[in-house]
Amino acid sequence: MPKRSSPQCQRKPTDTPAQCCIIPDLFDEKTNAGCLRLDNKPAQGPAIIGSPECTEKKCVLRNNDLLFDNDEIDKVSFKQYLNEWVAKRREWMPAVNAAKNICLGNKPLFGFDQMCDADRVLWCINSNLYNKCPDWLDTDSCATTRAYMEKCLPYFDKDTPE
Repeated sequence: MPKRSSPQCQRKPTDTPAQCCIIPDLFDEKTNAGCLRLDNKPAQGPAIIGSPECTEKKCVLRNNDLLFDNDEIDKVSFKQYLNEWVAKRREWMPAVNAAKNICLGNKPLFGFDQMCDADRVLWCINSNLYNKCPDWLDTDSCATTRAYMEKCLPYFDKDTPE
């Protein structure tokens, strides 16, 4: 994160409930088959190049034809995939459009140097879907989380001045 970001954005809010917005799965279980760890627990941190979590994420993307042979993200195919995903979920159109523009454009994505590209793009897409959720839960903790997202998400754009 840029050093000149707002002090509130230097760390995540202490109360960040995932239940504030339920995002439909981007990938169905069939395309995850053979990719996930046996314990099926989500990773605690970012998927680092060479980590099991990075391998899993690349596997899911590969199973959906969203990676080139050299493991680079196929942005054109990913945009088409998101178009097909949102066709069944019209209320998500503004969020998907934002995710396509920000995450699948030509700008480098936020992330630590050792993070894998699969993690960067999936984190970016999920963050934008979450930020522009069409059915946000109306609680105090969710309001705090939403305020954090609205204020801090721009700092994850590498073109934001430091």
